[in-house]
Amino acid sequence: MPLEKFEAMLKRTMGLDVQSIGRPMLERAVHERRDKSGLDDLDAYWLLLQMSEQEQLHLIESVIVPETWFFRNREAFNEMVQLLPQRLVSASLPLRILSLPCSTGEEPYSIAMALLDIGMPPQHFRIDAIDISPQSLAIARQAAYGKNSFRGDFLAFRDHYFALNEQGYALSETVRQQVCFIQGNLFAPGLLYGEAPYDIIFCRNLLIYFDRATQHQAVTILTQRLAPEGLLFVGPAESALMMQHALTPIKAPMAFAFRQGAPRQDAAKPAPAAVFAPQPPARPAPRSAAIRTAPSKARSAADSPPLPQATLAQVQLLADQGKLDEAASLCEQLIQRHGASAAAYYLMGLIHDAGDRKQAAADCYRKALYLEPAHAGAMTHLAALLQTQGDAAGARLLQQRARRSAENNPP
Repeated sequence: MPLEKFEAMLKRTMGLDVQSIGRPMLERAVHERRDKSGLDDLDAYWLLLQMSEQEQLHLIESVIVPETWFFRNREAFNEMVQLLPQRLVSASLPLRILSLPCSTGEEPYSIAMALLDIGMPPQHFRIDAIDISPQSLAIARQAAYGKNSFRGDFLAFRDHYFALNEQGYALSETVRQQVCFIQGNLFAPGLLYGEAPYDIIFCRNLLIYFDRATQHQAVTILTQRLAPEGLLFVGPAESALMMQHALTPIKAPMAFAFRQGAPRQDAAKPAPAAVFAPQPPARPAPRSAAIRTAPSKARSAADSPPLPQATLAQVQLLADQGKLDEAASLCEQLIQRHGASAAAYYLMGLIHDAGDRKQAAADCYRKALYLEPAHAGAMTHLAALLQTQGDAAGARLLQQRARRSAENNPP
């Protein structure tokens, strides 16, 4: 049985563009779920999918590979607390914040820790965290994490808010009670029906899984849920898309933040500590992990798996010889075998570019930026593609980011 029906179902139910994950991953997920369901063929499994919403969710969870950790892309949390005094001028307490998709909870809990660290009283903010995966939400509600959820050099928050036990690092109840987890689909008509708009929305690294039309639909839904002049944080590879909507970029390198509404002059940012008077902690509190300055390199080496350089060189050699299809196939095998990496996706993008497969090239450059936000090569080539597609504003934004990346990370 061909996989087109399964592709169409995933597109209909969750907006997934199968090209974003690759058909081999879809094929593997479908066969794994068929085997776990105890069925002999894909026709029988297809019938099961039509009858079981639970099995649809299992298949969705099989094709979604959550990759998250606490204070991922730290600059977004920095900017959130810096902009908070301006946001409170037009917001009514409690401050309403949305994290979607929230995956296994690291992002919404990071938001809560960042706000608590600047002295915001718990009763002054509420975080709704939404994800399509019941399995991810179960992990989030349990709030016990392994070492992979703590990356980078700034981990003082772990000592302050977590206790190590037999299950891992257990999050304190003070943080847990600030987050309400909800199982839901961004495209479900009744999602958040009747809820007041949100002052801040984090929707990072979701849009890269959609085709262009679905991306614009998703951004429209998000802006409808955003309060006037509310703040929207997106992923590194998604910022160019925001320029095509009524959103104004905030001048904060690597934060990928946008404001609802037309451009206006930003007032000077007051220090967050002047807004709330923190209560003296029972023990000395470490400086907030959210407001530390990250090292000059945007990502540590531990953030992505090691690459077999000899294999990459072989891919490059095939491409240089004009064997683009062979090079693309080998590069895809590399990603499947060793995991996603910015270097591999960037090389795949160059191969598609050379083969005049512009949309596939753009998708690969976006994935490279998802894994390495400061990848200047991916930014430059994606900007060139956007320029040819008539998206001058998006191209200009990426070019500016590429220049900043080169200045901040000299060779």
